[in-house]
Amino acid sequence: LKQHPLDNLDEDGIPFWSGTRRAPSPLLYIEDEDTSEEQKRINENIVDFVRYTARLRIETFMSNDVTNLPESSDITLEDVKLALNSKNIDECSSEADESEEKSIDDQIRDQLEVPKLVANRFSNKLNIESFEKDDDTNGHVAFVTAASNLRAIAYGIAPVDAMETRRVAGRIVPAMITTTALVSALSCLELIKLVQNAPLKSYRNAFVNLALPFFAFTAPLPAEKFEGLHGS
Repeated sequence: LKQHPLDNLDEDGIPFWSGTRRAPSPLLYIEDEDTSEEQKRINENIVDFVRYTARLRIETFMSNDVTNLPESSDITLEDVKLALNSKNIDECSSEADESEEKSIDDQIRDQLEVPKLVANRFSNKLNIESFEKDDDTNGHVAFVTAASNLRAIAYGIAPVDAMETRRVAGRIVPAMITTTALVSALSCLELIKLVQNAPLKSYRNAFVNLALPFFAFTAPLPAEKFEGLHGS
């Protein structure tokens, strides 16, 4: 929204947020006596997102001996709420102190400095987190639910519960594995033809939709030729 405000126009003079583009609504953590039900839902998802993101980050950087202890990476709700409230206060103070906003280039440079410091500090091998949807103790489903719900709420889409996230994840993972395996196999077949210097008529373009299912293969057309710099 900073790059494209709600009243922004594109190069043709048409409102940028029109047609298939849907303007997102900024989400803030606001906790007071008059908090609405919608804001409570936003707060709940923000807390879950921060909590389980922090946990995954800890388990990624900590040694395997430490991460095997359940309490070693646990983040309490009180810690998350305290951090969010402190961040809101710090942001209000910094906005009041800054007389002019940093340019986008300066903001990007500041963001790039953080990964550099982290990479220099943690040179050891990171732990691999394997997604497991049927284990409620690892926080994986809770993290995905909170992240997807925040994006859904920002774009005016109804949020879902953990059960729906688990159901969708159960379908996506097998579909991704099957599709990736199929595409990899088809690519390898064409690579073999390339190594064998097979004629163009031996190659095939593949169009696949596993949901229908639909499989179609067509012979590719010769590449269009253009005259080079020296007429060749």
